[in-house]
Amino acid sequence: MEKTFEKQGYTNVVFNALFYRNGKKLNSIENAAIANYSGLVLSYYNAENPDKVKVEFKTAQDNVLIWSKVYDLNDSLDDIPKSLSGYAGLGEAEVNDLVQRKFSEMERSKELERLGAELTKATAMNEELQYQVLDMQASLDAKKQIEYYSSVIGMALPGLAKFFTGTPVGNAINFLSGTEESPSQIDAGKEKDPSQREAILEMIQAFCQGLSNQELGTMYLLLSEIEKDKAVLKTILDLITQNSESQKNPQQ
Repeated sequence: MEKTFEKQGYTNVVFNALFYRNGKKLNSIENAAIANYSGLVLSYYNAENPDKVKVEFKTAQDNVLIWSKVYDLNDSLDDIPKSLSGYAGLGEAEVNDLVQRKFSEMERSKELERLGAELTKATAMNEELQYQVLDMQASLDAKKQIEYYSSVIGMALPGLAKFFTGTPVGNAINFLSGTEESPSQIDAGKEKDPSQREAILEMIQAFCQGLSNQELGTMYLLLSEIEKDKAVLKTILDLITQNSESQKNPQQ
């Protein structure tokens, strides 16, 4: 029996035994050496004739409970060592088996708790990795959007520069697009009446600066179509005028 406790990491173990009949305490054994376990328990059992026995194993130094069990001699005969039923004695083999089963249950419980904690930790790590993947995907999508609009703007700048020839806006667009206006283009722009024309160009400049990348790309496509056929300007103006009139005079 001592070897069983030593395997569990316990040394200098003592035991207590309490004997009862009809709910009344008859006698007890306290802090006895486990080497005397079988003899003492059998002797007290024969003397007291109890119907219930409570056995406890504790450490001698700090009185820590290692294992305990209550044997009901009337109701649970199958679970009682033969010694308490008047047989060969409460031997070391029976006690060792009971103690070993108890510690096996404790070890299984600890292992289940450990596995549960590891599962919880792994689940939390998996969720964190999923969040990181989502963040990386969002960053990648945003990067693709920026690259797309940058390419659209890069294609749009040379075409837009044609509509602002001879103006500071045109010079800036040419600079951004990597092109430069020829002196003849600059001179042609300077020869025109600067008053109303410059005011209109400034309005167009302010309007374009307020556009988003997507809207600016759409404006480029629109201007490209107008450049092919300037008559489209009148068609667009008529369409806008018709829509404006329809809003002012809705049908009853």
